[in-house]
Amino acid sequence: MGKLSEAIVALNKERVLGAVKAGIKSNTDPIQLIEEAREGLERVGEEFEKGNYFLMELMRAAQIFKEAASLINPKIQECYEDVTMKGKVLIGTVSGDVHDLGKGIVATLLKCRGFEVIDLGVDIPEQVFVEKIKEHDPQVVGMSGLLTTSIPVMGKTVKAIEEAGLRGRVKVIVGGGVVGEVPTSDIGVDHATSNANEGIRVIEDWMKKE
Repeated sequence: MGKLSEAIVALNKERVLGAVKAGIKSNTDPIQLIEEAREGLERVGEEFEKGNYFLMELMRAAQIFKEAASLINPKIQECYEDVTMKGKVLIGTVSGDVHDLGKGIVATLLKCRGFEVIDLGVDIPEQVFVEKIKEHDPQVVGMSGLLTTSIPVMGKTVKAIEEAGLRGRVKVIVGGGVVGEVPTSDIGVDHATSNANEGIRVIEDWMKKE
């Protein structure tokens, strides 16, 4: 792990923000910075699962990541202002779930790779997904959810998209929490994962075949 990742694992906000500012000052690729921050956050999640960190520490790490990302994101925008867009992705956390950290990471990484991202936010009802697909005409729809109860909601959202006659126009990917363990056929999606980088690779592969 790099210094930035280590600082996040140590839950040291001053070190994290210092490392980010130093990286920006030395013209480090902002994608590298966000990746290092994500790796640190992922390690905190692993420690939480092992019982070495508690919920309060997990939440602190998430907040530190957000503050770091707020410094990095403007640099990402600068670097990719002239990039030819690879495609359009509509993303949101499904109804009944207000977790947005994983979704935020994915949205940032997609922007890094030249995608236009329409982020709907959290607790998004099925019909809003349908309306926004009609409005923005994305190639990919991403649904996020951390809670186990979000899985059937994702299935209902896919059904709403199908009933609106839009399913054939979009690929659907879902992610977050235990979602990666769910068979895609159970909720009618094209891919399910709990790994942000895997999700990005899948979306890029889809776009190459367009």
